[in-house]
Amino acid sequence: MNLAQKKFHRFYINIMKLSKLKTYLTAPTKCFVQKCKARCCINVPLPEGFLPKHKEKIQRQVFGGFNMGINDPKDTYNSIIYSTRPIIFMGYDVNGNSIATISPEMIEKLNIQSMEDVQRLLNEYEARKIYNYCPFIQNDARCSIYSERAPICKEFGTAPGKENICPEKSSRLEIAKYKVKNFFEFQKDLFSTMWKLMRGKKPIDFK
Repeated sequence: MNLAQKKFHRFYINIMKLSKLKTYLTAPTKCFVQKCKARCCINVPLPEGFLPKHKEKIQRQVFGGFNMGINDPKDTYNSIIYSTRPIIFMGYDVNGNSIATISPEMIEKLNIQSMEDVQRLLNEYEARKIYNYCPFIQNDARCSIYSERAPICKEFGTAPGKENICPEKSSRLEIAKYKVKNFFEFQKDLFSTMWKLMRGKKPIDFK
């Protein structure tokens, strides 16, 4: 191998290392609750009786629910999809359109005149990212009953044949950026004071 070939080989190796480093830093890696929008906690089929059992930990107003029967062949219980939006989600038709219902009180309050109005509101919710979150999801995307969460939540990302990809996973680089930004945000008053002291604009108070 001549000198030119050696240089090219070394260059190629360095490019491959950089590529691997980039993948390592930018590949979706883990759930990071500070960034997570809990997209995997939308339209969650909870076991029948689960909501009343943990009612003291409910985080969102529940407008109703749809009993969908058995969600999984191995389940020994019926599951209910609760609605934390005024319109109660019931599933999808053969064309992929949402099937929903709404209580008489909400029909009057929202001035609903037809099912077209219901569908329009559903579309508005989706466009504004107002999703039908699980009743136990807090505003910071944390689960209020994580240690006692439902079986379907425990299986997420582990059970074969089930959805296995978190749509909101963060990369190592995103997590690092968030932590650095958060550190400086948290310490900004201290840095501001230090800067003023260094510039002689504020006397040192040792009291």
